[in-house]
Amino acid sequence: MGRRPLAYLWLHIFHSPSDDDLARLHRKARKEETVMKGLWRNGASLLFPLFCWPLLTGCWDRLDPENMAFIMAIGVDQGPRNDYIYTFAVAMPKSSSGAAGGGGGGSNDSSQKIVDVFSVEGDNLAATLLASQSFVARRLTLIHSKVFVLGEGIARQGVMPVLSEVVRNDEFRRTVNILTTKGQANAFIQHIKPKMEKDINLWFELELDPHNIGAVTPRNSRFHDFIADMEQPGTGGMTILSAASPDVDKGKGNISDGEDSSESESEPPITGDQYAGSLRRSGEVPVDFFGSAVYKGQKLAGFLTGAETKTLNMLRGEFEKTIWEFRDPSDPKYNLSINMNSQKKARMNLKRTKDQIRVTFHVQMEGDLMGSLSTVDYTQPENRKKLERSIENQMQDRASDLLDKTLYKWESDCFHIGNRLRANFPTLQKWYAYKWREHIKETKYELDIRFRMRRHGDQVGPAVEGDKLKK
Repeated sequence: MGRRPLAYLWLHIFHSPSDDDLARLHRKARKEETVMKGLWRNGASLLFPLFCWPLLTGCWDRLDPENMAFIMAIGVDQGPRNDYIYTFAVAMPKSSSGAAGGGGGGSNDSSQKIVDVFSVEGDNLAATLLASQSFVARRLTLIHSKVFVLGEGIARQGVMPVLSEVVRNDEFRRTVNILTTKGQANAFIQHIKPKMEKDINLWFELELDPHNIGAVTPRNSRFHDFIADMEQPGTGGMTILSAASPDVDKGKGNISDGEDSSESESEPPITGDQYAGSLRRSGEVPVDFFGSAVYKGQKLAGFLTGAETKTLNMLRGEFEKTIWEFRDPSDPKYNLSINMNSQKKARMNLKRTKDQIRVTFHVQMEGDLMGSLSTVDYTQPENRKKLERSIENQMQDRASDLLDKTLYKWESDCFHIGNRLRANFPTLQKWYAYKWREHIKETKYELDIRFRMRRHGDQVGPAVEGDKLKK
């Protein structure tokens, strides 16, 4: 027998453990058992995700972009049965358009088609999309929509029922541009036929970019801006004014040949004093984006021309650098063009005395002389001052006419005067009880418009015929 078993036997016989030793050994065993259970539990929690990881790599709800139909434009008109007619312009897949034009290499309409247009009658947008899915193979989606077009009929009747349903759609983005078209939205979307661009997404982005189109349309005409103005008391929502040009689509246009013109002393028309759909032009895409539509509450109040929209953007402090036409102060037979820009952002000061509201618009503009048909040299100090004072007076008259039309005739606050006035009320309940729209007509305004000429174009003096030059 070895020494170690004898030692264990000796300890067992002569040194039996006490009750304290047994309790201590029991607690130690329980602790070791708890530690081992914790290790197993932690190990299982770590191993479980490793076993489940391969199962998570599958795309159970995968939808390939090639199986989707991207709706670029949505139009809504009043339906015949107290419902609506929704019109959709879907971007044509590039693979399909290439297949259509790859057979014979011809230039037929089908090979040039970049959008597919269809209409569905329904009581809301979600229902019409579901009904459209029955005859459209690809999954229709609004995630890349660019414009939402309101027909003139539904705009004059009231657009809030349509907007309250659209704003809940999780695919509809608040950055979508809102358009109000003359006539039916269906007819407008049917005439979207770009000639120069073959990408409908790029065409919409370039056409509605304020840096490209200038100040002839409202700068902030997104869905978010429109619905936010609708929800404010008295504030007038604004959208881009658009219209279809059927004559342009037929290749006719509406430009006279000039044979009946005569040497008249009458003033020439201002190009900006036109609405979308009435531009004297021919060729290219048969739709126009020119001017703006003003709403009184949820109903359309009226349209503004391109020149009036420039004035509106100027007073709102949202003016985008653009060409602006004015009467030549030296010769009424001619107009001149100024590349206009804001020197400083327009300011609006508001003063309220009891129920009397007085608003002052402070505007500072600057520009370059781009086009002048007269022989007057506006580089001379006296002529330059005369031109600056004339432009200031003309802008003052146009701003006064615009304020009279929107505030007194349409009773629509397009200048966000109510946002400043609201700060004069201690609580929101008192502001709502004031009923700002009922007091819009009582508003008095003052105009402080300044203009400064910066440059005179590449050529300093006017272009004069050589035989008429003076020594």
